[in-house]
Amino acid sequence: MRIIVLVLCLITFSECGRILGIFHMVGKSHYAAGNTLMKILAARGHEVTFVSPFKEKKPPKNFKDVVLTPTTSRATNFFSMNIHPVLQSLLHSKLGAPMINTTFSHPEFKKFLNTKEKFDLIIIEYFFSDALKYLGVYFNAPVILYSALDANSWINPSVANPMPISYVQDILASSDVLSFSSRLDRTFMYIYNSLLRNFIHLPAQDKLVKEHFPGAPNIEEYFDKVALILLNADVSINAPIPKVPAMVDIGGFHIKPTKPLPKDLQEILDKAVNGVVYFSMGSNIQSSQMPKETLAALLGAFSKLKETVLWKWEEDNLPGKPDNVIIRKWLPQNDVFAHNNIKLFITHGGIFSTIEAVYHGIPCLAIPIFGDQILNAQRATANGYARWMQFDEITEEKVLAEIKELLNNPKYSKNVKTRSRIMLDKPLSAADRLVFWVEYVIRHKGADHLRVAGLELSWYQYLLLDVIVFTLTCAVLSVLFIKYVLCYLFSLRRKSNSKLKTQ
Repeated sequence: MRIIVLVLCLITFSECGRILGIFHMVGKSHYAAGNTLMKILAARGHEVTFVSPFKEKKPPKNFKDVVLTPTTSRATNFFSMNIHPVLQSLLHSKLGAPMINTTFSHPEFKKFLNTKEKFDLIIIEYFFSDALKYLGVYFNAPVILYSALDANSWINPSVANPMPISYVQDILASSDVLSFSSRLDRTFMYIYNSLLRNFIHLPAQDKLVKEHFPGAPNIEEYFDKVALILLNADVSINAPIPKVPAMVDIGGFHIKPTKPLPKDLQEILDKAVNGVVYFSMGSNIQSSQMPKETLAALLGAFSKLKETVLWKWEEDNLPGKPDNVIIRKWLPQNDVFAHNNIKLFITHGGIFSTIEAVYHGIPCLAIPIFGDQILNAQRATANGYARWMQFDEITEEKVLAEIKELLNNPKYSKNVKTRSRIMLDKPLSAADRLVFWVEYVIRHKGADHLRVAGLELSWYQYLLLDVIVFTLTCAVLSVLFIKYVLCYLFSLRRKSNSKLKTQ
C-alpha cells in the first residue's frame, strides 16, 4: 500500500482536456505544422480532434482525424507568380472566405458538427480565417489562434497588439531598413491592409458565417474572443517587436529529435569530404517546375563546385545533371541538417526551413518566391547568416559567386551559430512552451485576465482620434478666444485714442 501511495505521489498530473484543432489550409507545410502541434498535445495526454485535408497514417489512440479531402489536386506553379505586395495582400484577403467556405461546405465537416461534441479548447490556424472564430461560439469553448507568421497587421487586432509602424515590419513590406522610404512604405501598407480587413475581408467572413450558421451573431461580437495567439516566431530570426501577454512565440516547436539517416543517404554524406550543399524549395514549391533557363543556370553553377549538391527534386530524372549532384524526391530535412558535412542550405526562404537551418547552424542562400519568403530572406541577410537573390535574376555566374561567398567567408557560419545559441537559450523548449500555454488557457477557463484594455476601445478611441480632435478643437478655440480678446482690447484702445484727440 505504501508503495502505491509513493508511486502516486511521484506522478506529475496535468489537467488533460479535449482539444479541437482546425488546420483547413490545403498545403503540406500547413498540414505538417498542425499535425505536429496536435501530436505534441496528444503526447501529453490530451484528447485531440484534428480537422485537416489529409489523413494521419499512424494516429495515437487519443488522436482523432476529421479528413476534409480536397476536391481538386491541381498543382500551382509558384515560379510563375510575380505579384506585387499590394495585389498579393488583396488576393489573400479575397481568398480567405472561399477557402473557409470549402471547409464549412465539406460533407465530413458538416457530419462532424452534427456530432455536437464538447471541447475544452479550439486551436485554429489563422490565415485570413476570422470566420473560423465562430466555432468558439458554436462549441462554447476558448479559442487559440496559431499563426505560421510573426505578429502582423492582420492578426494583431484579435488581441489588440500594438504595431508601431515606424519600426515594426509587416508581412509583405520591403525591408527592415528604418529609412524614410521604408517607413513610408510600411505606413501605406498598414493603412491599405486595415481598409482591406474592415471593408472587404471581414464583411465577406461575416456573410459566410451567417450563410452556414443562420442566427449567428455579427462578427464584431466574437472577432476578439481570442484567448491566446501562438506565433511560429523566435527572436533569433525575427525582429524584436512589442507583444501583449496573449501572444506567445513557439518558433521551432516542429523540430523533432534527429533520427538516423537512410543507409544510402548516410553513405553519400559521409563520403562528401568537401562538404555538401543542400538544395530544397520546400514542400509546396516543386523544383521540377522551374523554367529551363533557370535550371540550366543552376546546373552550370553546381557543376563548377567541388562540394556535393544534394537536391530535393520531385521527378525520377534530371537531364544534364552533373556527377556531383545527387537528387532525391524526398529528404528528411531535419536529419540531413544534423550531418556535420552540410555546409550550406539553398532555400526558398520559408519560415519552417529557415528555423531549422538556424537551429542546426547552417548558413543559407535564399531564393524567395512569394509571400513572407522575401521578408524572411531579407531578415536572414540582415542578421548576417544568409544572402539572398531574386529568382528572376538567377544566372550561372551570380549563383556560383553567392555560393562561394557563403562557403568561403567564415562570418556566415559564425553568425548562424550565434543565432542558433540564441534560439536554444530558453528556459523551456518551444514544444514545452506550446504545451504550457495551451494547458494554461484550459486551466484558467479562457484566461480572460490576459485580455488588454485596448480590446474594449472603439477604433477611433484606440487611435486617440477623439483625444486629438478634442485637443485640436481646444487649441483652435483658444486661439480664437485670444484673437477675440486682443481685437477687443485693440478696439478699446482705438476708441480711447480717438476720444483724446477730439478733446
